[in-house]
Amino acid sequence: MTETVAPLTSGSRRFKFRWIWLAPLLALLTLASWVFASPIGASPDDDYHLASIWCANSARTDLCASDPVHGEGWRVVPSGIMTAPCYVADETASAGCQTWSSDPTPTVAANHGNWIGAYPPVYYAVMNVFASADIQASALIMRFVNVILFVLITTLLAFLLPTNLRIPLLAGWMITVVPLGSYLIASNNPGSWAVIGVGSSWLAAVGWFRTSGKRFWALGVLTVVAVFMAAGARTDAAIYSILGLGIASFLSFEWSKGFGLKLLLPVALAVMSVLFFFTSGYSDVAEGGLSGGIPDSAARDRSAVLAFNLVSIPRLWTGIFGSWGLGWRMEDWPGFPTVEFASFVVFIGLASLGLRSMPIRKALMTAALVLTLFVLPLYVLTVGLSVVGENVQPRYLLPLVVVLGGLLLFSFKNRPLQPGPWHIIPAIVLLTGANSIALYTNLRRYITGFDVQKLSLDSNAEWWWAGFPLGPTTLWILGSLAFAATVTVLGVAWLRLGRKVELSA
Repeated sequence: MTETVAPLTSGSRRFKFRWIWLAPLLALLTLASWVFASPIGASPDDDYHLASIWCANSARTDLCASDPVHGEGWRVVPSGIMTAPCYVADETASAGCQTWSSDPTPTVAANHGNWIGAYPPVYYAVMNVFASADIQASALIMRFVNVILFVLITTLLAFLLPTNLRIPLLAGWMITVVPLGSYLIASNNPGSWAVIGVGSSWLAAVGWFRTSGKRFWALGVLTVVAVFMAAGARTDAAIYSILGLGIASFLSFEWSKGFGLKLLLPVALAVMSVLFFFTSGYSDVAEGGLSGGIPDSAARDRSAVLAFNLVSIPRLWTGIFGSWGLGWRMEDWPGFPTVEFASFVVFIGLASLGLRSMPIRKALMTAALVLTLFVLPLYVLTVGLSVVGENVQPRYLLPLVVVLGGLLLFSFKNRPLQPGPWHIIPAIVLLTGANSIALYTNLRRYITGFDVQKLSLDSNAEWWWAGFPLGPTTLWILGSLAFAATVTVLGVAWLRLGRKVELSA
């Protein structure tokens, strides 16, 4: 069914400032604080991903060259790429161990990067455009590109989607982004595009089915862009994109020629995602699972592994909300139990609003998505004789959890789900506190390591960005305030939207 889309604001043509217009800028400032909250090399496997970016264009031999000594599986890259994550193995070590050579030429041999075709190539190829001899500046630019893409796509969707779909979009992001989502979106990890693409494409596809005219075509373009980003970044995101397109198609299904014609786009994008999946090296995970780094895997009893994983899979879900730390090893970080509690309570509290409205299509898709979130990691772990805590990390499931949050807030009616003040006010307080604690803890991890216990982040600092005008404590305060303002603006807008719907009913 095609809907007539109302403009974002209604009433008099006279200009009237609305606080919601500040949301994109506030979100940009929030994520900018996360851009600077981690040193280069901080996101998981960043030595691999940075090397893959610098080597994504074979014509740029000033950034990456073939290695005549070791052979085909090796490349020569700038030394800073391989030494950047020098602090990973020790939680008490700061990023002060990093050294940046003044020699911009590739000097260090690397034997792990995407030149073997393990990941889809699109993310690395796009980021290579911003690569230069200055690794730190280039990596920061790439992080900002990811942040701007997220804010831009979300803003365009908020403008183009029908009113009842704006709540699943904006509130869906709001209840799933703390802390792992913010950290990952503002990183150099291809998981950034996986989260952005999967989390955006399914709602863009629903809008494609439900609109007409210029908005119809614009939403079609956004659907293509989002799926291309996701499928071109990670192998698992290619499959997640297909799931998202399937959910959108099922929710929008009707027996009509118009629907059949519109369905051609999701089908074509699904085919594209399948091609990305099967042309990447990690497609064999579907058969053999993940077993890397487990020396005793062959000695494990498969039944025992299965039993352990059956009762432990929810740890992967809660890891998205803070039960695991951030970064490479994702250990338990100080303060993160509070982050987990606050973020998870908000997710349950606001997402449960959707339980008031569960028509059969939404109920079936919700059940299917929850089942996927359980069965998929269970299968991948157990087939590879791995257990929860090994190989599969919460960030792998984050894109689907974003979809789940939005799906639970989805409404078939022209009116969105309506929260009360005692839904929104506690959510604002809890999310603000959770984000502030997570941002502070992440900064502390890299500025001094966890062996220093002082409130001021500037005190005894062992690492910070050279030439950056803001100190770490100032960055933390500004980032926390920007996030608080973002969720407040969005929360109040949601409440006012509900009141307008009530008055017009």
